[in-house]
Formats: sequence, C-alpha cells, structure tokens
Amino acid sequence: MVSYKKYLAQEIAMDIYTYNTDIGTFEIKQTGHKRYELWIDDEILGTYENAEFAAVDVARFNTGYTEWDRWENELENYPANLSEWSKVGDEFQE
Repeated sequence: MVSYKKYLAQEIAMDIYTYNTDIGTFEIKQTGHKRYELWIDDEILGTYENAEFAAVDVARFNTGYTEWDRWENELENYPANLSEWSKVGDEFQE
C-alpha cells in the first residue's frame, strides 16, 4: 500500500526537459497538470498545454527569443522534437 505522503509526492512530480545550445540552455518545465513553460536561461518564453508544443516552437524557431529565432534556415543541428531533449527527471513543485 502506498502512503498518502508518497502518493501526494507522485501527484506533484514535475518533468523538466533541457536542450543545450551555444546561445543558452532551453528548458521545458511542467508547472501543473497539462501546463508547461518554455525558458531560456532565466527568461520565460511561453506557456503550453504540453511539452511537445514547446519543443515544436524551438524546432520551428518560433520562440519569441530573437537570438534563437534568427537562425531559422541556417542551423543544421537543432532538436526536431521532444525526443531529442534531455529529461532531467522529476522535480517536486513547492
């Protein structure tokens, strides 16, 4: 039987995905049920219904972060989808 405390900890576990570039480190952070934020370093770039949507914006150079978006059609090595990001693991929301 799972204790209530362990159950609660599992319920609030949050995923974080990262992708390192020469420009900075992108992070997709789960902030709640079906809520994700896209960050680069200390700047939030947007909120999404799922992590894949955030990864797609990075792949399409549609992040709103000029230093990244200006490289559209010029970079050959970038994350095409979420499977190419590193999953940091589960973090606990406080």
